[in-house]
Amino acid sequence: MKLYKNTFYGWRYKHWTFAETITYLLKGVARELKIASSFFHILHEKTATRAFNKKWLKKNTNETYYDFNGAKLPAPLEPNVLSFLRYTFEDVFLFSCFYNDIYKKDFVSFMDQYVMAEGPYGYCDHTFNVTVESGDVVIDAGAWIGDYSAYAASKGAVVYAFEPNAKLHELLCKTKYLNNMDGKEKIFPVQKGLSNSEGKMLLSIDSSTGEGNSLVIDRGTNETELIDVTTLDLFVKEHHLEKVDFIKADIEGGERDMLRGATSVLKTFAPKLAICTYHLPDDPQVLESIIKEANADYKIVHLRHKLFATVVKKEKNS
Repeated sequence: MKLYKNTFYGWRYKHWTFAETITYLLKGVARELKIASSFFHILHEKTATRAFNKKWLKKNTNETYYDFNGAKLPAPLEPNVLSFLRYTFEDVFLFSCFYNDIYKKDFVSFMDQYVMAEGPYGYCDHTFNVTVESGDVVIDAGAWIGDYSAYAASKGAVVYAFEPNAKLHELLCKTKYLNNMDGKEKIFPVQKGLSNSEGKMLLSIDSSTGEGNSLVIDRGTNETELIDVTTLDLFVKEHHLEKVDFIKADIEGGERDMLRGATSVLKTFAPKLAICTYHLPDDPQVLESIIKEANADYKIVHLRHKLFATVVKKEKNS
């Protein structure tokens, strides 16, 4: 009871922001419940799955799909919907669906520690702003079935979604269809991987959900797929893209090669970056070095499993 009284007092009389209020409340709850990873793990699986489907599962004449505040994904995604909720919903949709896309530093840092699997793809701190905005051109490296692509498209972005695996690319195209039902082209699936050169490479297949497919890490399943790869610099040149505003990358250890193949894009367009840094032990140091070498103006922030980077524009003296 004391926790809730203090929360109300801060909100009402200290004029805390919504994010500050929620952060204080969740920190208190976390202390009391000793939450270590995800608050969803305290729910019974059947109850959680039923509640999840009731809130987000939609049906029309021809389609059954999930609609997360305008971001649509094909359903059912897998037999264990709760697994999807815990490991995908939390990273991509939790902030949008429950916290009004608040990505302030203190709030994100807390949520990243207590309730996130990999962490969100947004971060703000005063002039430092790594979030998707309407009109952005987004590169989704490691698109999987298009969860982040759907989110970015729902915010008004145009997304080039790179997913080389044939089965996942088929689902990604379904996600494209669901999000383009209003007639506007928002998601453009690309059946290629992103690396530091153009050619063909063997993709090691994660036999569960495909989220762990990797060009770098051997998944030990003895299942591989020969895929096409290209560089982001070459793709941008060949497709005459006039800008790149945001790069999201979760490609299971291939992030460094993707960045090495994007040095011209980093230097010329200085896109906002949200890059996973947990696949290889030296990822945080190596990825920051590559980014800084391409464009020394980048400012970089590291969280538990991701780095965020942007070039902060200097205000002109009046």
